[in-house]
Amino acid sequence: MPALLLWLWLAPALAGPVPPQAESALARSEPVRIGVLATRGPALARAQWQPLMAWLDERVPARRFALVPLELDALAEAVAQSRLDFVITNPGQSVSLARQYPLAWLATLKSPAGGDNLAIGAALVVRAHAPYLHWQDLEGQPVAAVSENAFGGYLAYRFEADMQGIRLERFFSAVRFTGFPLDRLIEQLAAGDVAAAIVPVCQLERMVREGKVAASDFRVLDNQAPAGFGCQSSTRLYPNWAFAQTEQASPALALAVTRALFDLPAHSEAAMAADSAGWTVPTSQLAIDRLLKALDRHPLQGPWWQSAWHWLRQHQQWGWGALALVLLLGGHHLLLQRLFNRSQRRLLATRQQLEEKGRQLEQARRLAELGELGANVAHEINQPLTAIANYSQGALLRLARQGQDPSQEPLRQALEQIGLQVQRITQTVNRLRSRLQKRPRQAEPTDLVALVEGLQPLLGQMLTPLGVVFTLRWLGQPRLLPLDGTGVEQLLMNLIKNGAESAARTDGPAAQRAEPGRVELLVSFEAELLVLEIRDNGPGLRMPEAWLQQAFHSDKDDGMGLGLAICRDVVESHRGQLALSNLNPHGCLARVTLPAPRQQPGAASPLNPRS
Repeated sequence: MPALLLWLWLAPALAGPVPPQAESALARSEPVRIGVLATRGPALARAQWQPLMAWLDERVPARRFALVPLELDALAEAVAQSRLDFVITNPGQSVSLARQYPLAWLATLKSPAGGDNLAIGAALVVRAHAPYLHWQDLEGQPVAAVSENAFGGYLAYRFEADMQGIRLERFFSAVRFTGFPLDRLIEQLAAGDVAAAIVPVCQLERMVREGKVAASDFRVLDNQAPAGFGCQSSTRLYPNWAFAQTEQASPALALAVTRALFDLPAHSEAAMAADSAGWTVPTSQLAIDRLLKALDRHPLQGPWWQSAWHWLRQHQQWGWGALALVLLLGGHHLLLQRLFNRSQRRLLATRQQLEEKGRQLEQARRLAELGELGANVAHEINQPLTAIANYSQGALLRLARQGQDPSQEPLRQALEQIGLQVQRITQTVNRLRSRLQKRPRQAEPTDLVALVEGLQPLLGQMLTPLGVVFTLRWLGQPRLLPLDGTGVEQLLMNLIKNGAESAARTDGPAAQRAEPGRVELLVSFEAELLVLEIRDNGPGLRMPEAWLQQAFHSDKDDGMGLGLAICRDVVESHRGQLALSNLNPHGCLARVTLPAPRQQPGAASPLNPRS
């Protein structure tokens, strides 16, 4: 085994060097690829840099050099994929590439003005007749730039603005990125599409020399270029373009190329085509590093969370402590929030209960006042009612003594109605007394048919002035029912009156369609129930049903809110149910359901209803 290793180590030496002719032939078979940033398009890039390729072919005869013009992203991709041997690019991309890939910077382009080789910056160009004198005058105006990643242009000008506390994306109404070639910027400016264009330094002067634009048509704002520089600049200047070696090129080739670059005469065709005075040693790129870091564009800068993660990995005890503290505070906050919400709900519920108790107390107070008033009225009205009843009975007796006189029949009927109404009032007063004294009301077998027929004259007098049509319908077999007759009379009168007044409203649907108001009473005798339904064609309910059935709540402007409260009291005294609902498309339905068990055997047969 040691002998084999020794043979492998000595074999190349024993074979001898490769003949120079073979090495030269191999080198010329593969061209040296030099990628260049084509800021103005491939054609102009070739015109600018192809003379340098000819110079390198002449000074490095063993190799053949090929120019590869590429745009910003394409050049970076070609370096990443190791498809280039050398790179010529602006300082912004040179820093970006050098911090990501193994590049060696060989030379920096000289400024044709002499002195240092600072020649990269941005110029803010406007039309010559534009009213702008300084960059502050462009606030709220649209501008154009080649790319948000272009160093010689947008990034250089954005850095100047940031140093003065100005954010370009907010200062200008819009920043339109046109992409390469750079000539589009001046073209859009000349067409009036934008108020200004941010272009690389010397771009305007190159287009003037090429005859593409007239120098008198444009101006550069806030020029701060040094004297004798030859171009106008709106920003500070940075190192010129750089020439770099990738890891694809050998050190020997890199040394030969570097010597050829340094030997390039200032007045040679290659130097003048590149707007330079030749090449010199690489210039420090510290200013460019600072600019990219200030703009968060430096390739070595990561997102903030990466820095935070790196710090946490180095200080895990502090990180875990901070996490525990955050979780503890978060849990404490959630607990307090939950307790607060629960207390708030309790307070709201208590407040609602207090408000309800207050309403109930007010209701009780008003009912007490009403009860006292009712007791006084019942006491005071009793004697006048007795007198009216006596007078009507006396008048009827006198008529009876005078004999049967047909002319006195209307008078007799009127006196009989007076007596009936006095009797109804007396029963109502007695019922009111019973309610105020909390005495239970006794139900008696009641002929509902006769009760409803007895109400017909009073209903006629009540409904005729309102112009409302009343309809009565019966369903089932009538029978005697255990009812509080006076209470049922009050129930029917109040419900029918409410329906009639609603149907007679001038702003109701019936009035708008010029049709008469209608109220219908449907009496249904079911097996164990008595159902009373009162329908109208009025506008319907305008308040919640629960409110309307309470005392002193009314949807009428002049209503006292007692009618439905009395109805509810009558229904509850019969252990029944009262429900109010709207009808479709309009109208209201009042539905009363009362228990109505059948009579025991031997009870009197009910009368048939008369139509």
